[in-house]
Amino acid sequence: MNIILKPEVERLVKEKVARGEYDTADDFVDEAVRRLIDEEQEDDADRAEIRADIDAAEAEIDRGDYVEYDENTIHELARDVHERGLKRLAAERKEPGVRG
Repeated sequence: MNIILKPEVERLVKEKVARGEYDTADDFVDEAVRRLIDEEQEDDADRAEIRADIDAAEAEIDRGDYVEYDENTIHELARDVHERGLKRLAAERKEPGVRG
């Protein structure tokens, strides 16, 4: 396969080879393509994980496993989160080096 690079990309590849970072331009391009493919596969895995989380959340909603808040009860949630945070901080201070 022959590939034509834009002049600025070709210059960058040649610089990397000249500095000894890669033995050849082919090695550089091969690694770049492999990294791109790996990144795409990681993105696909991340999307699959997010989709699974969404599906699980939707199933919880369908089962009625959720709490609904309004402008009055949201303050209770904020107070509860604050209290749990204070308890967690107090526990961490009692046990140095332990993080949750």
